[in-house]
Amino acid sequence: MIRQEHSSAMLSMVEQWQQSGMTQTEFAQGQNITLVKFRYWIRKYRETEQGPAFIQLNSFMQQNINIKYPNGVELSLPAQTPAAILRSLINF
Repeated sequence: MIRQEHSSAMLSMVEQWQQSGMTQTEFAQGQNITLVKFRYWIRKYRETEQGPAFIQLNSFMQQNINIKYPNGVELSLPAQTPAAILRSLINF
């Protein structure tokens, strides 16, 4: 079975489980698959229904990074400033 067919079959199995009224454990045992594997496919099913868990925030990357020191000095740096430089400024 090719990967896409397997994926479709497993996602269909999740739909069958939702309509069955059985617990995840009962359904997985009845289908002769491990509970861990079944829960993996439940998670995949929910991702396809809800979309990705993360979204890209492009406008965030255009803002500056502000560092405020206790003595009142404030630095404003471009968002693309390398982490090593930020680390050195914070630990200064």
